[in-house]
Amino acid sequence: MEFVSLSLAPRSLWTLSAPARARLQRPVLLGVAALLLTLSASVQAADAELKPVAEPAAELTARYPLETLNSVQTSNRALADVANAKAEVEARDLEQRRACYAKFFVNHCLDAAKEQRRLALKAIRPVDITANAFLRKDRADERDKALAVHDAQQPAEAAQKAQDQKEKELSNADKVKQGAAKEKEVAANTRKHLGEADKRVAAHNARVQKAQQDGAAKASQRAANVAAFEKKAQDSAARQREVAANKAAKAKDLADKKAAATGVPVAPAAPVLKSPSPASTAPASAP
Repeated sequence: MEFVSLSLAPRSLWTLSAPARARLQRPVLLGVAALLLTLSASVQAADAELKPVAEPAAELTARYPLETLNSVQTSNRALADVANAKAEVEARDLEQRRACYAKFFVNHCLDAAKEQRRLALKAIRPVDITANAFLRKDRADERDKALAVHDAQQPAEAAQKAQDQKEKELSNADKVKQGAAKEKEVAANTRKHLGEADKRVAAHNARVQKAQQDGAAKASQRAANVAAFEKKAQDSAARQREVAANKAAKAKDLADKKAAATGVPVAPAAPVLKSPSPASTAPASAP
């Protein structure tokens, strides 16, 4: 808080001489000085109650020397304490700046508090940077190890992939070969069935042709039999007529001789019977 000079004397005092005016203003000035001393004492007492801003940074740097930040566990713990130390510095700096507004030289106090905060954060920064750098390096080392393991596994994986590809190609070749054999078998069975069908058709046609030939032969034989039978009937009828004529002639000669011997006229000879016609006596045709 900035203070301005105050004049507690009445305006009429300015009309007095300087020595007189000085004698009258001296008690006022002494009172103001006493007031300022009292305020200064109270401010100093308040400053004594404030916690130092640099204390968290000093404790952090004492707890974590930079050469000790060489493990993941320590670095992670240090980073957690860095965050806590920064928060404590900010809190104490806020208290310092609040206290500055109760002092006579406010701006000077604020500048000093700002400088203390800057120095405290500057002291914390090396621990923060070193811990983060170690963790980054550790992560990079882990990635390098993983890449090295992966690279080491590449030949084995490549060999396994080549073996799998070869087995796959062999399996595909076997499937193709089996498919070709199956198709060949199907074609053979088809040809076999077609051949058997052709054989059955040829056998049927042969049977039909033989039946037709046998029918034609039988018809020819039947015609020959009918012709032979008719000729035989005609020959038999001719022989019967001839025999009948011979009998009639002999009977006539005998009758003539008898009539000549006895003088009795001979009766006319009996008519000769006709032989049956060949058509009526022909045998029935074979079925």
